[in-house]
Amino acid sequence: MSRRWKVLIADDEPIIREGIRRAVDWGALDMEVCAEAEDGEEALEKALLCEADVMLVDLNMPIMHGLELIRLIRERLPSCIVVIITGHDEFEYAREAIRLDVQEYMLKPTNPGELMQIMTRIRERLEQNARLDAYLDT
Repeated sequence: MSRRWKVLIADDEPIIREGIRRAVDWGALDMEVCAEAEDGEEALEKALLCEADVMLVDLNMPIMHGLELIRLIRERLPSCIVVIITGHDEFEYAREAIRLDVQEYMLKPTNPGELMQIMTRIRERLEQNARLDAYLDT
């Protein structure tokens, strides 16, 4: 089952967004970056517009905190897989991320190899979910 999975990158720092975009061979994973956002509100709008399958989200962004963004995404795009990429390793953030069913929690600076491994696992999960959905639809 081959399709292009849509990824949104949300971080208030342009250099971080660029680094994430360059760290992953999106085409090899049948993924494409459908949008980028510099704040949580913009990320929510763009995620809904492009129907993102995956979101890479920073926590401390202007206008809307990353955790609030994830709460809203869970309501509006419940199947979207979320990866937090942040400089904050506080236990409360990690605990809330687990409660919100975040797939991965990475600390900045990100390791490109680790990010590629995580995105490979996420693609496998997306494909598995798509196969299950197709089976249940028959």
